[in-house]
Amino acid sequence: MLMLAGTVPAQAADGVEVSVTPTGIAPPSYTGLCAPSMQFTATVQVTANGPGTISYRWSHWQWGRRPQSVTFTEAGTKTVTEVMSHYAGSSGSQSRTITVTGANQAQATVTYQLSCTDAVPQTAQIQPANDYIGRCGADVVHTINARIDSPVAQAVRYRWVDGFGQPLPGLDGDREVVFTEPGSKTVSAPFQRVTLPDAPYGGAAYIRTTSPSQVESGQLYYRTTCVSAEFTKLTWLSGNCRTGAPFRYSLTGAIESNGLGEISYAWSRQVPDEGDEWIRDPWQTLTFTTSNSPGRQTVSKTWTAPMGQSGLWRLEIAGTDGIVASESRPYINRCG
Repeated sequence: MLMLAGTVPAQAADGVEVSVTPTGIAPPSYTGLCAPSMQFTATVQVTANGPGTISYRWSHWQWGRRPQSVTFTEAGTKTVTEVMSHYAGSSGSQSRTITVTGANQAQATVTYQLSCTDAVPQTAQIQPANDYIGRCGADVVHTINARIDSPVAQAVRYRWVDGFGQPLPGLDGDREVVFTEPGSKTVSAPFQRVTLPDAPYGGAAYIRTTSPSQVESGQLYYRTTCVSAEFTKLTWLSGNCRTGAPFRYSLTGAIESNGLGEISYAWSRQVPDEGDEWIRDPWQTLTFTTSNSPGRQTVSKTWTAPMGQSGLWRLEIAGTDGIVASESRPYINRCG
């Protein structure tokens, strides 16, 4: 059999014995700001006892990333490096393990110290509720708040922004919170319930630190559904004082909503001679979908008044923090 001179072909990995030795991590430790990211480079030496291709994988492997490989044309040692990224909020002793696979498996672990001093904001919340149904406008003010964690004493500047990175309505510019020691502080601001650019689907808000480093919280997804009730018509239908025929009325109104979902509404009546209480009919539901939102839906009812009674009717919507009511319309005692 004739053999040609040249490079020996690489063998399958299952015929190669391997070992791995850690040789360094740079930097070996770090204390300071980590945003947008702090990177460490690990170095190991992989040794094979002959030609072949071996595979390796690090313990922090990203989802979807395949094992890497290194090919030896002869017995020897090759250097393998890996860059690890850390972000604000990381601290303490860190370790990464490489697993090398040939005919055997070998492992090596590199360790290093990390202390990120960035202040880290947490996901905001809106009080009384993230998802709101009710009257809207700059005068409808709720409260947005969030926690900021700081591992060191420092002054932290931050701002409130929407899902497009723009200031929330009425909250332009930076604000500051001072930490005299490591810990957590809750910051808050007035939150205007105004119409959103993409109202049917909701909005997003988050808090972003701007100094000493820029770190963003997770996004808060919320909905502001602006509604209104309009009492459009109260019509007398029938009734006769002389014969005692009851008086019947038709009530017509409209519910408007700029969002998707269900809206609860009810007709409500007040009889001044009997007190100031509004007597509400059972709640009913209207559904606004992509085909009719933002939209307006008509509602109505027919009602028979007790003989000789006068009073008021109005149309109500069940809001997140109270009733949204239309103007009231009177019905008159025609037999007085």
